[in-house]
Parts: sequence; C-alpha cells; structure tokens
Amino acid sequence: MYMEDIKFFNVFGSRKLRLAAVLTVFILSAGFTKVHAQVDIDRYSGTDRYETAAKVCQDGWKESSDYAVLVNGENFPDALSAAPLAKKYDAPILLMGNDSLSPYTSVELSRLNVKNAFIVGGKGVISQSVEDAVKSRGIKVTRLGGSDRYETSIEVAKKLGNANQIAVVNGDNFYDGISMAPIAALKGMPIVLTTRDNIPDSTAKFLNGKKKADAVYVIGGQTQISDDILKVIPQCKRIGDGDIFSRNIDIIDAFKSELNTSTVYIASDRAFPDSLVASAIASRTASPIVFVDDYVPNAIYNFLKSEIVSNMKILGGGGSVSYSIENELKSIPLSVSYVNNFTDTIWQNDKYIPRSTVLVTADAGVVKDVPVTWNLSKINTSNPGKFVLYGKIEGSDKQVTATLIVKPIPVEIEDVSKEIYSGNNYTLPKTVKAKMSDGDTKNVEVTWEYGEQNTKDSGIYTFYGTVEKYSKKVKLMLTVI
Repeated sequence: MYMEDIKFFNVFGSRKLRLAAVLTVFILSAGFTKVHAQVDIDRYSGTDRYETAAKVCQDGWKESSDYAVLVNGENFPDALSAAPLAKKYDAPILLMGNDSLSPYTSVELSRLNVKNAFIVGGKGVISQSVEDAVKSRGIKVTRLGGSDRYETSIEVAKKLGNANQIAVVNGDNFYDGISMAPIAALKGMPIVLTTRDNIPDSTAKFLNGKKKADAVYVIGGQTQISDDILKVIPQCKRIGDGDIFSRNIDIIDAFKSELNTSTVYIASDRAFPDSLVASAIASRTASPIVFVDDYVPNAIYNFLKSEIVSNMKILGGGGSVSYSIENELKSIPLSVSYVNNFTDTIWQNDKYIPRSTVLVTADAGVVKDVPVTWNLSKINTSNPGKFVLYGKIEGSDKQVTATLIVKPIPVEIEDVSKEIYSGNNYTLPKTVKAKMSDGDTKNVEVTWEYGEQNTKDSGIYTFYGTVEKYSKKVKLMLTVI
C-alpha cells in the first residue's frame, strides 16, 4: 500500500509524506543570436620607457591618485615586487633613473596631484638626490629598500600586511616575476625573491614566519628554482616549466578562474620596463600579461587561440612589439558565432543578481563563458511580472537578452474539509487551491505531515501541510464516519 493511500482501520504512524516536487528556480531556455567578434588594439608607445610608463599611467589614472610607486627604470630586480604594492594603494608604477627624475614622471606626479610616494629599492638603486627631488614637491616619500633585491622584496611584502598566499620567484630574471605580477597584485599576494639554489636569509626568515599561509607558489621550473628550495618552503606548489613563454602561460592557466581574458596585455620578452608598469593597470581588470618575441611563440598562439579576446593592449612601440606581430595577433583569438539568450525564473521577493557571464558559442563549436554588462544592475522583485534585460557581450557588437520571470506567491489558502467512510482508502491531495499575489487562483503543490493519531475507526483527523513560499500551515480536516 502506497503512503498516499490510507485505510482508516490501521494505525497512523508519525512520519512525513512528501508529495511535492522541487520547483526549478532557474530555468534556462536557449535562443541564438548571431554575433561578430572584434579585437580592439591599443598601443602604449613613447619615445622611451619613461614616456611609455607615463602613457600607461594616463590611461589607468585619468584624473588623480594619492599614491604613486616609483621604481628604477634601468634595473628590474628591486621592481619585481612592486605590483602588489601598487594594487593595495591603487597607485600607478612610474619609472625613475638612478640619479635623475624623468621629466615624464615629473609631469605625471604633478598631473595626478600625488601626495604619497613609495620608492622601491635602496639608495644604490634610486639615489637620495632623486628622493629629495620628489620630497621637494610636497610629496611624502616612503622608501622600501634593503641591502639587496631580496631584502627589498621582503620590505615590500611587509608593507602589504598579512597575506594568505605568497609567490616566490627567481630574482635573477624578470620573466616569471612579470608573468606573476598582475595576478599577485589582484590577489594581494607578495612577491618575494630567491636565487636558484639557495634561499637568502631575509627570504627564509620571512617564509618561516608564514608557515600558516594557505599557499606558497614557487614560480618556474627547476632551471629557475631548484627542488632543494622546495624542500624548505612550507605549503609550496610549483607553477610553470619550460621556456619563458610556456611558463608565462602555465602561470596564467594556474589562476585562470580568477582572470578576465577579454583584455590581454602584450609585452616584448626583451623589454621589462614596459611590462612592469603595465602590471599595475592590468590587475585592475584582472588581465594577464603575455610575452612575444619577434614572432608569436606557440605557447602564446595556442593560449590566444583558445580565448575570446576583445582588447589587446600592446606595450611599447614597434621596436618592442612590431606592427606585423600586431596584425598577426588580431587574427588569433576565437571569433564568437552565437550568444545564448536565456530566461531565469524566481519567486516574488527573492533577490536577483544578473549573471556576470553568459555562454557563447565560438569557432568550431567551442562554448565559452564570457563577461557581460547589463543595462540594469538591480531589479525590484516585490511584484510578480516579467522583466527584459539587455547585455553587452565583450568582443561583440550585439546584445544578449535575458528574460526574468518573477513568479507570484501564495497569499491565501483556505482550510480543506473532506469526509469518508471508515475502511475506505483516502489519498491526500497533491495540490491545494491558493489565491496568488497576482490575483489569480491556482493549484499549488503541498507536502503533508502526519501527526500522532488514535486507532479508532471513526473520528476527525487533522493534517497540516506546507506550501512553498506560503508562511502559514495548510490545514486539512478529514472526517471518518
């Protein structure tokens, strides 16, 4: 005998009868709209690295900035750790000479009305005279520098405060540090330096105090950092192997779920200053930096071929990244073929947040999640009805349409009375009539609960049920005669 069928000369047990199916809250119905991909190219190019850095700054910080991070434009090691610091203070990275304040940097400090500046590196990297020149503008200067590049990276790490994750990179080349820089900045993760075979005392001491860190990422293969280093670093995970381009993509892939590849920064593998200053602006949009040579390496080509990219930002002039490479790069990323329109269904008064990404179909049937910007960010769901939202797909001149259906809720359900003869079977109803918030009356599903009952054949039996989104219990009185 099924639980829905009750013969009233039996004993009622204390148990629950579940007759309601779970309603699907979000319903996806697909439609298809043809769209076309477009890759916009922006190039930051100046007469030298200092002007290029200024142009990056002008694009990212159009009005003002209370802070600036100043690094040596001729010497990369001390500057490798600067990006997370810049991110913390929402500051641009600007380049300095060892003994001179670049006129391009000087103009930017004035334009931004900078009040506080961090100098990354000791006085052998950026001299006291340069520091004094910055101070003479009424700017408060904080120098973060040690006796070498390793101590400097630790001083910067300390300024970042407590961090749950740490990146360890080889301080003798800039490739891995630059690949990691926008990611580390995005995650508030300090970048500390080591040699290939030995951890400097300053780095070892810092890491020893971070044994409770969630993760320590050792960036690069054994050629960059030996396995012996890994043995003394707690909670460490190696990321990246192979040549500089393979490692570049390995690092991006390791954190891909946190990145937005609709914008990609393109840097020459021979020009560290351009990519260094870009690490500050790239972290603002969670964008990666990829390297090219005088050709597009296979690792970079395969990465771009698998992504839907709407904007490429090239760092440096034609001497850094040639215009022939620029033209080749534009044709590599996936083209969008279709975007799926969809319908979401929720209950009245439930909070609705428009989806941050939508599914699109790209070349060869590849399906990707891409960011979308909606014409509405908040929707009032206090009344039932239908809403239509329009979204802009990055990399497309078409829009995606989202339909939101806000379902009415039950506002009134009358008690149910039934009468049967003793010994007959009775099936509790799967639905009850409800007055809905939109004024309609409809049948809604109900889940009944048994109570403790006596064993007499006749009498009045009371059942209580629940209806989704109805605040009261539904009452059914069954008279057995």
